[in-house]
Amino acid sequence: MEFEDILEKVGGYGKFQKKLTVFFLIPVACVIPWFWMNLIFIVSVPPHWCYVPEVAFSNLSISQQRLIVSPPDDASCSMYNISYADYVIDESFVIPENVTTIPCAKGWQYDKENYDSTAATKWNMVCSRNHWPSLILFLQNVGSLLGTPVFGYFSDKFGRKVVLLLLGIVVSSTEIASVFVDDFIVFAVLRTINGTILPSMFTLPYILILEIVAPDMRGRMNGVINTSWTLGLCLLPLFAYLSRSWVVLGVISGCTGMSVLLYWKYLPESPSWLLSQDRCDEALDVMMMIGDKNKKPQKREEIKKLLQTLGEEIKRKKKYEMKDSGILKYPRLRRNFLILSFCWTAFNVAYGGLTYNLRNLEGNEFINFFLLSVVEFPGNVTFWYLMDRVGRRWTATFGFILIGISSLLPIIGFQYSDVISSMIGKFLIAGIMMVTDQQGSELFPTVARSFGMGTGKTIATAATLMMPYIAYLSVYGKAIPFVIIGLTCVFAGILAAFLPETLSKNLPQTISDAEDFGKDQKFFSWNKPKEVTSDLPKDCKHIQEVILCSHL
Repeated sequence: MEFEDILEKVGGYGKFQKKLTVFFLIPVACVIPWFWMNLIFIVSVPPHWCYVPEVAFSNLSISQQRLIVSPPDDASCSMYNISYADYVIDESFVIPENVTTIPCAKGWQYDKENYDSTAATKWNMVCSRNHWPSLILFLQNVGSLLGTPVFGYFSDKFGRKVVLLLLGIVVSSTEIASVFVDDFIVFAVLRTINGTILPSMFTLPYILILEIVAPDMRGRMNGVINTSWTLGLCLLPLFAYLSRSWVVLGVISGCTGMSVLLYWKYLPESPSWLLSQDRCDEALDVMMMIGDKNKKPQKREEIKKLLQTLGEEIKRKKKYEMKDSGILKYPRLRRNFLILSFCWTAFNVAYGGLTYNLRNLEGNEFINFFLLSVVEFPGNVTFWYLMDRVGRRWTATFGFILIGISSLLPIIGFQYSDVISSMIGKFLIAGIMMVTDQQGSELFPTVARSFGMGTGKTIATAATLMMPYIAYLSVYGKAIPFVIIGLTCVFAGILAAFLPETLSKNLPQTISDAEDFGKDQKFFSWNKPKEVTSDLPKDCKHIQEVILCSHL
């Protein structure tokens, strides 16, 4: 007896789940990237030059002001050492060649074509402080690293619904508070706290939905949440452009997050989680509600008996579960774990690096962000198709290597080569994320699947904390971040070729199953998709029954 068997009785994907997908999962997944990625626009640094009051309050155009203020060799951080009042009066724009330059004495003047204000203009994150935007992005990553295991534990301890709603309040509060503070250190602390919540805000809605839909619908839910994320990314630059102010953008994002409270009565707690916590009566209430909404009402005593039986089975299994850390004691499992951890690291390097490097690309940053987001749609569809036709192993291998090759374009240096390389890379890496996650779920055994994927992704996050600073290296050469991304992905592609192919293979249930997985596979081979059939009697649906039937 499995929970999915009981769920099927009340509807594995009926009217209730469809409404929850449309009115909960899609809207929430759409707004989450506004919190995660809006920081790129919040700390955006507009074109700037030294502030000279005599020039700024003159009748000169912006181009004329910059002509007499900004030296060609350091246009943003230096000014000519001259009497600007005389130049403005004479309207003379010819600067003598022997004039010396000095650092900006009275601050900076910012171009307001795209923004009225940003956090960078508020705290002058330019010149000697030009690494501050990278610092804020770095601190958000540190927050993500710290928050992932903490809130993962809380959701397992206190429930998906309660933690999700609590996180919605906290992420909105820190978002709004951060745009109104006057102290940079307080701003940095609030953005770090904000970062601790973001990964859980993305995963908890997905987990909650997965635990109340039929197994054959889980792949579709994966596609729904990734597509909704991409849609939110595409809308973000439009809101940033229309906002014109980092304060307005922060308030809009904060208010959308607070709206999660509207789901307090509508959103159920995961009945699967409730059952795992020995809260059978509460799980029963949720299951009966799902059955009523799906027009598949069941007898309460019948469902209660099934849930109680499954609850007792879960208790018995817990007594015999092997400790999760056991996977590191086995050579093939350890190898697979290390390779997958590096593949997830390469994904973070490529996805995060290409996103953070946005502000260094040629062209309009709003259009560039939209282009780098919209290419994720075909990337998801393409790789979803390939991994079910060609296989997971070779799809990941060649996908990573192609990113490495496309990263060479900025070295050539033709116009917009960095934008084109970023679009190709985003197209590929968006799909690879689905493939590597699929490999992780299919290579780790059931008794250690959460540990293997959770620990591997935490290692990947820790390994990529410095990506904002790697993107910052573009000030020394725009191709540098692309070379680092490319080399990392090529190495990941080579390693990915040594993972076993999992297409059309049964999932490993035990440590020994996973250790033996793929031993009979040749290196230059791939599995063809096939419809899995079984010659066992129909009654042999579960592991215990299969073992029994094998002895008949």
